[in-house]
Amino acid sequence: MADMKTIVFSIVAIVLIVIAAVGFYEYSVANSRYINAYNEYQSENSQYMALQGNYTKLNQTYSQLASQYKVLEGMYNAVLAEAQNNYTLYKQAETNYTYYKTLYEQMLQQISKLNISGYKPGAALSTVLQFYDGIAIESPSDVVPLLATNFTAYIMGQPFAGTYNLTKFNTTWLANFFGTYETVYFYTTALPTVTQINGNTFNVTDVVQYFVAPTADPVYLQVFNASNTIIVQYIHGVPEITELMWKGNEVPPSTVIAGYPSQHSIQANQVLDEFLSQMNALGAEFPGNTIAKNFAPNAQLVLIGQLPPVFKAGTYTGVSSIANVFNTWDQYFIFALTYVQNLLPNGTAIPPTVKVYLSPSNATAEVIANDTVFYGFVNQGEPNFPMIYDLHVAITAYFVYNTTTASWQITKEIWNSTEVNALSDTIYYNLNEPIMKVNGEETVTVNATSGQGYTLQVGNIIVIVKPNTYAALANGTMLSVYNFSLVTFSLEAIYSPPTALNLTPLYAFAFAVDNQITPGISLVTMSNGKVVAQPPITVVWGAPSTWTSWTWFGGTFNGTAYIGGSYKFVDHWLYGNDVMVNTQFFKPVIWIFESTPTPVAQTPKPVQVSVGSAYGLTPVNVYSYEINGTQGGVAVAGNMIVAIQPNTKIVTPSGNLTVFNFSVVFYNPANGGTAPNGQVPILAFAYAINGNVTFSYSSVNSVTGLANPFITVIFTPSQNVSMWTWGAKGYIFKDPIIIGNGVVVNLTFFKPVPWILTAPAISSSSSTSMSSSSSSTSTTTSTSTPY
Repeated sequence: MADMKTIVFSIVAIVLIVIAAVGFYEYSVANSRYINAYNEYQSENSQYMALQGNYTKLNQTYSQLASQYKVLEGMYNAVLAEAQNNYTLYKQAETNYTYYKTLYEQMLQQISKLNISGYKPGAALSTVLQFYDGIAIESPSDVVPLLATNFTAYIMGQPFAGTYNLTKFNTTWLANFFGTYETVYFYTTALPTVTQINGNTFNVTDVVQYFVAPTADPVYLQVFNASNTIIVQYIHGVPEITELMWKGNEVPPSTVIAGYPSQHSIQANQVLDEFLSQMNALGAEFPGNTIAKNFAPNAQLVLIGQLPPVFKAGTYTGVSSIANVFNTWDQYFIFALTYVQNLLPNGTAIPPTVKVYLSPSNATAEVIANDTVFYGFVNQGEPNFPMIYDLHVAITAYFVYNTTTASWQITKEIWNSTEVNALSDTIYYNLNEPIMKVNGEETVTVNATSGQGYTLQVGNIIVIVKPNTYAALANGTMLSVYNFSLVTFSLEAIYSPPTALNLTPLYAFAFAVDNQITPGISLVTMSNGKVVAQPPITVVWGAPSTWTSWTWFGGTFNGTAYIGGSYKFVDHWLYGNDVMVNTQFFKPVIWIFESTPTPVAQTPKPVQVSVGSAYGLTPVNVYSYEINGTQGGVAVAGNMIVAIQPNTKIVTPSGNLTVFNFSVVFYNPANGGTAPNGQVPILAFAYAINGNVTFSYSSVNSVTGLANPFITVIFTPSQNVSMWTWGAKGYIFKDPIIIGNGVVVNLTFFKPVPWILTAPAISSSSSTSMSSSSSSTSTTTSTSTPY
């Protein structure tokens, strides 16, 4: 039994062990699965937590975007509402536009049918002002559409005189105007006047002034003053200009702008500034390129005369060559002094002379310093050290205005150098014996029987010897052929006249007959079988009204100096603007110019006189003066000097005049056509008495009752010229003239009528120089009595 129990127990134990083993195995498997499941749970839980974090963040972002969306949605709704409102307004505006466009077209049709009297004159005036404005704009497209196809322009005077149809006006006048001037302004001096000629034609009159600046010479501001008559006609309902009558002349800017300085003086100051800057640079010994900075690229420096050895006479071309000359100057002199002056014949120093020439084509200038003094101290190691040079240099500088650089440039400068002893500039005076030394002379051989007159010029003095002038000697001999000289002198030991101690002697001049200066000789002519004095005419320019002269004789003349003598009496001159004229000197003696503190006489007073066309000639300029005929006077008009002799009365059909307005009227030479001798006009002018140009007036000597001609001196090209009297039929007859070098003289004009100066035409294949060299004689063209 016991074994049985043991066996059973063993079996039970084995079964339990098996069951335990199986259970343990199942537990192990389950536990392993549990652990795996738990690990998976932990992994999933970790992912869940990560997703939950992302969800939280995304939820926050969503909330933000939702909030922004609400804002944008509000803005969108507002913009949408405004757009809907604007669209409504647009539709309303579109409807209004259609309505007003229809209304405008209806009104335009009604206006086009109107013929109101005030509309057409205004439109005509508007057309004229648009025409002026188009010229100022310088655009043909703004001018030509305003002109009718049958348009005609009559341009008299300035600028570009002529008669033009529509095509020529566009291609010639407008082209010339636009091509010449770069800046244009205009205005009318008063409101234009509009007059109705008929229902569709109007006459517009005005005075217009154009301010223009030439392209080639912008410093030359020009003012054209034009009196215009313009015809405007309605053609197919449109106002168009059919005719232009333009009467223009050029006036200086100071005429229309009160206080405006002379353009010539402005430019002269600029030119002189550049010249003096160069002279100062030479004294300061600046570098050569600084001294030469005002020279044009192709300029020339001409050195002549006596020079230190390091300088070679010759022509130096180009800025670099000129700068090298000035570099040599800087190296040669260790110290330099300079001053610039002009010397009058008596040795009086005056500032350099500046001449400025302005024209639409270009601007040029000239500076003359005939005594520019340089004291140069030679540098150590240079030739002739330690010499001190005293160089007196006559310098002439020529300038051209460069529009590109807007400055004046030297194109040529000429140095004529003379070496003098340095001590010679210390002036030693001759205090005792009066001596006058010759410093200028011109001589002609006079033939009194030839009918010729003669002109002589020395410095600023011109002397005119009349035809048929004999020399009467003290022994009664009458010389028909003799040498006549004009001589100028510098003064030594010449003081003020004893009775006029307030006068300052300047310099002197004399006539000489066969090299004799003596009151024993007289210049005479034959009149009605009698010998009468025939004084040459003396003209002095650059002479203010504070100058006079005294007669001097009693000494001796040896050909180079006049020694001794004394003052005799004061002389009487006729005065104009910086001009003196004498008609009384008939003996070959000496006259000494004297300067006074106050004017010796009053020059003729300028006046305003209206003049019109005369015998088909159109005036372009006029100079007028009030003249006392008893006293006489001088009228200066551009390049003309006219002396009205004393004791002049003007005989007119209605009475005699002793005080009158005397005018020199210049006309457009083109009005003269071609002269009878085939020459072309170069100057057309007339004299006017109280504005009248007429053959019915005469200038008469109130003492003798004979004609008292106006002495006429014209500075002009003079080679082979002729003078003609002009009247209603054109050229009437040839006038006698005396021809000098660049001067034409007439001594027979005694009526206020027109004259035309003509010269040979210059062909395109060959040209004739208008300059002429000095000659020992002058020619006179003689005809019968002209009136």
